[in-house]
Amino acid sequence: MEPQLKIKLKHGWSPVKNVNAYMCFRAASANPSELQFSLAVRKTDRPIVVVTEESLIGLCRRMHTTRGVPSGREVSSQSGKCDFGIFGTVVACGESPARIQVWMLSNGRDFILVTHTCEKIPDPAEVKEANEIALMTRCE
Repeated sequence: MEPQLKIKLKHGWSPVKNVNAYMCFRAASANPSELQFSLAVRKTDRPIVVVTEESLIGLCRRMHTTRGVPSGREVSSQSGKCDFGIFGTVVACGESPARIQVWMLSNGRDFILVTHTCEKIPDPAEVKEANEIALMTRCE
């Protein structure tokens, strides 16, 4: 059986179709934004390089510059423990989209990529909820 993402949504978030994401959700707000999830599962037991919080932040930086806000500027980064294992996250702001936050979560073997892309500057409550949802995400 293929592993499945376990996402604990906050009240007001609902699924939307997006062909570029494994799963995608939108908050009940006037701001056009999406919280997207992708899953990368290792299918072999061969050892991989050690995953660190710093390496996850580096992956997030590459994601926001290549797919998110190429001309944007990084405004913050963070790492630590999450329900799946460890995470790294980077926030970037620019013109289009106005804000993107990328999280890379790992259990040392598998990876979950989460992005929160906002066309306009989001409400701080939405940002807080997106962060909580991302950090509670697991794979079973």
